[in-house]
Amino acid sequence: MDRKTISIAFLFFLMVVCLLPAQTFEVNQPAASSKASKKKPKQPGSTQPALSQENSNGIGWGSGIEVAREARAVQQALEKNDFRAAITSANRAANAAPQNADLWFLLGYAARLGGDYRLSLQGYQRGLQRKPSSIQGLSGMAQTYAKMGKNAEAQDLLKKVLAANPKSVTDLQLAGELALNSDPNTALDLLKRADALQANARTDLLIGRAYQKLNQPEQYKQYLNRAQSRAPNDPNVLRAVAAAYRDTGNYAESVNILQRVVARHPEALSELGYTYGLGGKKKEAADA
Repeated sequence: MDRKTISIAFLFFLMVVCLLPAQTFEVNQPAASSKASKKKPKQPGSTQPALSQENSNGIGWGSGIEVAREARAVQQALEKNDFRAAITSANRAANAAPQNADLWFLLGYAARLGGDYRLSLQGYQRGLQRKPSSIQGLSGMAQTYAKMGKNAEAQDLLKKVLAANPKSVTDLQLAGELALNSDPNTALDLLKRADALQANARTDLLIGRAYQKLNQPEQYKQYLNRAQSRAPNDPNVLRAVAAAYRDTGNYAESVNILQRVVARHPEALSELGYTYGLGGKKKEAADA
């Protein structure tokens, strides 16, 4: 085997290590602006598995080169939000190296982003058959369950994940959000732990919602203000804050925030008009 072929094949190992994305926390995220960046940001606290020697068993040099190509194609497709292409390439990679758990997790991740939750679960299940205690796999499957509305299943998995990895910001956020409706005190505890590890506007918003459910308006407003201060130009954060004020009947504050959003993102006009209408300002609602 010539030196060039060996070098290309060796890239397979590095490719899988680098391309497997962190499990992006996306449950109930605000709708993204049409002009927002199309790359999916990695979230702090997520695990990013390396390709183990066990997973590399049974992968020949030729198949390694092909799998590396498909793994690269997954990354390129995800960067373009071409989820169908990403799923196709991830499926090919996983089936070309079926003993590689991380490639099945990659399929589960791509399928979840593409909205194919059944395939996503299958990918995580196949991967967990090979690495049953994988934090990456358990966390990813929990996020897929949450997207499907299967909160009980998601919460059960997250308990295992957090027992093994109690400093995972992504999983603390998700566990906190899922507990908001049933147990806001538990939700607040989980979200405060996430905030202590990695403060961000998303966590501020969730903590604000927990305080709202606990009928603590001062703390609720404090965290909404924190979210705005932390991300003053993020339309998704501002729209989420405006929605929170609208839900509590503070239409004037909601309108003030949405006016700032509309100045840069006119697609929020319908939301502004809706808020005007709820506040009884029919003329402004019609104009918007």
